[in-house]
Amino acid sequence: MRISPTVDLSPSALQTLIHLMLAQAQECVWQKAAMDGLRDGTIARLALKIAEYYNTAVEFASNSSLQALYSRHWIIHMQIKSNHFTAAAQFRKASECISQDKYGEEIARLQLASDVVKKAFHLISSSSAAAKEIPKPVINDLKSLQQIIATNLARAEKDNDVIYLEKIPSVSALPKILKTEMVKPVPPAEVADPVLIIHQQQQQEQSQITKAPHPVIGLPLFRKLVPFAVHQAASVYIDRKERLIKEDIIAKLEELTIVYHRSATEKNASKPSTLPDYILQQAAEVRSEGGSQILYEMWDHVQAAASKNSDILEEAFNALDEEYEVDESYRSKYTNEWKRPESLVLTQQLTTQGQKHRETITAAQKADLIVRNKLDTWANIIDVLTLPLEDLENSIPSASPSIRVETAQEDSQKLALARIKTLTDNMNQHIRLRKNTIEQAKKASNADDISTSLIKKADELTAQSPLIKIEAAQFEELFIEELRKYDKFLLTVDEEDEAQSEIIKQLNEAYKQFQTAASNGKNFAVGSAESIPIDSNLPMAKREKALQNLSQAYLKFKEIKTNLSEGLKVTL
Repeated sequence: MRISPTVDLSPSALQTLIHLMLAQAQECVWQKAAMDGLRDGTIARLALKIAEYYNTAVEFASNSSLQALYSRHWIIHMQIKSNHFTAAAQFRKASECISQDKYGEEIARLQLASDVVKKAFHLISSSSAAAKEIPKPVINDLKSLQQIIATNLARAEKDNDVIYLEKIPSVSALPKILKTEMVKPVPPAEVADPVLIIHQQQQQEQSQITKAPHPVIGLPLFRKLVPFAVHQAASVYIDRKERLIKEDIIAKLEELTIVYHRSATEKNASKPSTLPDYILQQAAEVRSEGGSQILYEMWDHVQAAASKNSDILEEAFNALDEEYEVDESYRSKYTNEWKRPESLVLTQQLTTQGQKHRETITAAQKADLIVRNKLDTWANIIDVLTLPLEDLENSIPSASPSIRVETAQEDSQKLALARIKTLTDNMNQHIRLRKNTIEQAKKASNADDISTSLIKKADELTAQSPLIKIEAAQFEELFIEELRKYDKFLLTVDEEDEAQSEIIKQLNEAYKQFQTAASNGKNFAVGSAESIPIDSNLPMAKREKALQNLSQAYLKFKEIKTNLSEGLKVTL
């Protein structure tokens, strides 16, 4: 710098901020470790390093040259945090002593933690201004820590006086808690070596490379800024596109399918003693795959695999902790001879991967509960689909009694039923086409980006003068032109509407032909899954509802099985 730096850029001021931010970053790691239930010894090492960072920040901030820069209550705030985490480290280490049968050391560490917390409260009471400025959550956390320390200290002293009778070591005799550093300051390359960056920029300009952005500095300042009206125009286009996709394409195609299914359900529900083809097919599929029993077995496999994975993951974390402790022990004992890299450096990638696996398992457990609730809700009706054909037919309310027709009427009805089946198969092909059209429309919408066209249009509008005001309405012609790419989907909607109307018309004629043949015999056709009754005045509400429930149960069976299959892939 050509002049002496101001106070806020002095080494002491910057070091204060550096160590404060390191303390805050390390505190985030500590909080994550506590939430994940890591070992008390590990959490103690993390906490003690936090206290050290805060304490170092206080030392730099207390420099006499910075008195006007950092207020007194802010320094007290950092001192309180340092004491808090020192006490927290001793408390966690005391908790570890219990598992190691070190009851005297446990009491000594709890006493030390209690004394450090008292020092923190003394700092608060010594300054009325600080007491008002220190955030309440900080004070509340300190009070909670003091309470838990006092409770454990009373319990430990009582147990030692009555049972263990161990000698309580002095504070100076307590083994030191090793510190675990999980953060470090890393200056960006453009700050660490600005001369090199400037040199690269100059070389780029000399070689007249103006289009490619600098790998570090990036594009020139404000290069990506565009008029606000362009952003408005982009929002208008997105709204119109989404409305067209959702309302004019997806909604209309789905509505056509719903209308067809409703019409087919009304006709199928009026069969006297047989079931629709789609119910028979769905029942056969569920029956062959094992019904709800196979779903419960898959659930058990998912849970067993998830439990095994959790155990393996915890064993891995424990092994990493033990490896770290052994490494630190040897590093302290053989200072000069122990030259290998630190354990945290070697295992950093493994730790990161382990945390990702832990998050995945937690999310999967929540999803598993949702699937289990869904399975318990639908298990009974799914099992209805696994019943033998006769029992399945008997489980559905019948619209009317069935009586045998004579051969001539049977032949006529079979011809009508064959036509109905052909038309139904044709309609199923159209439904598959609609699903494919919807997927293609969604993909086209997701890939639709007209940013380049909008900027080009804005450049044309401001070609005469950059001061010309641009409004979203001036992009109307561009909107119309860009939305034409969806005309092919709209044409498919119109074609599907016409095709369905014709198919439903022919289906109605085929049903009337069937009813006429049955009416001539004054009976209903039986023994065929394609039979349709003639008397449309019979009550059919219960039968229709039962058929809808069975069809919904089939869809839930497929959905739950897919969910469990995905769960097995994740856990395995």
